[in-house]
Amino acid sequence: MTFTSPLQRVDPPTTGPEMAALNSWLDYERATLLSKLEGLTPEQAARRTVASETTLHGLVRHLTTIEQWWFVECVAGSKEPYPYYDGEEVDWDWELDRSEGLDADVARYVAQCERSRAVTAGLDPDTTVTTKRGRVYDVRSIMIGMIREYARHNGHADVVRELTDGVTGR
Repeated sequence: MTFTSPLQRVDPPTTGPEMAALNSWLDYERATLLSKLEGLTPEQAARRTVASETTLHGLVRHLTTIEQWWFVECVAGSKEPYPYYDGEEVDWDWELDRSEGLDADVARYVAQCERSRAVTAGLDPDTTVTTKRGRVYDVRSIMIGMIREYARHNGHADVVRELTDGVTGR
């Protein structure tokens, strides 16, 4: 069975309020990530095609972790267990042998994205947060940083997808 994305990619508006624009761009990048999985089997999504542990499935798990860190822990201030971290090992999100499967990980990712949207809903972009490392960020910087993070990883996903089955430009 092949993957079908639960998220629709919608072009962000070219005008409008700042937070709406930032959320739209972030949603676009989130949907872009899942579009890289379209038509693949779970085995293809788990295939390593580069020297690192990067896989399309692993990117979904990794970005679930990043969403939780920035939006749940930093912005909402809620310390909760991470789905791919047991408190001792680093980068467990890349270890697919610990996965419940692609569908389960995508469902967790989509739920995390929905939660991140809820956390930022109604926030002023000038709202500041302090991370556990003592760094101060405004919500605008976090949103822009997340858009950059997704754009970077979506570029990785482009290469991995092309090396998996030759498909480009999703």
